[in-house]
Amino acid sequence: MKRLVTLTTLILVLTTTALAQDDYKKFEFFGGYSALFVDNLAGDTGSPAVDDVLGDRQTLRGFNLAAGYNFHKYVGAKFDYSLHLREDEFTRPLGNGTIDTTLQNFLGGIQIKNNSEDGPTFKPFGHALFGVAVQKLDVDSPQLPALFGISDFHTNETSFSMAFGGGLDLKVNDKIDIRVFQIDWNIINRGDQQTGIVLAPTPFQTVGTPFVIPGTRQDNLRLSIGIVIH
Repeated sequence: MKRLVTLTTLILVLTTTALAQDDYKKFEFFGGYSALFVDNLAGDTGSPAVDDVLGDRQTLRGFNLAAGYNFHKYVGAKFDYSLHLREDEFTRPLGNGTIDTTLQNFLGGIQIKNNSEDGPTFKPFGHALFGVAVQKLDVDSPQLPALFGISDFHTNETSFSMAFGGGLDLKVNDKIDIRVFQIDWNIINRGDQQTGIVLAPTPFQTVGTPFVIPGTRQDNLRLSIGIVIH
């Protein structure tokens, strides 16, 4: 009889513990508008004409998506994707053209947040994310050789990327939150990029060699708002 009571008590304790561990939301999906304040390439190319044109670019706009699985009341794994775009026109004494910029982040990591079923109305959160960034930059102009002294200007670079930040969610009901704001410090370690052939010498490059933009670290700022579904 004592063994039966002990076994029953043990089962009740384990069941209660298991139920207590299940009182938080397991999945989370976010989608919304995003703006990326870009640390652009101006000043890194070695060409004053290129730096002048690229220096006009500041903010890319797009969207941010994220999916998370919470394995603890306060801790979860998170996958984050963002796409930001911008198209600019430029006019210079020797000609005009367009600049098309695309930047994608593919990131994953850990998020800290109160994931309780009966959680608070205001839910601050923080995350640390790591992955890759894919950047494309296309400068098109009929007068490209005269403007920049290079034969072509199209880059496509995949680089190591990180995002550290967080934000605040506002609970609407059991299934939906509003992401009031999310702010991320997006660090991209960009490698050397080659584009076109040098037609006019620069202080660092000679005629006939590939035009090289030296690698550097970009410190971008990403802002996002949107809807969170549990």
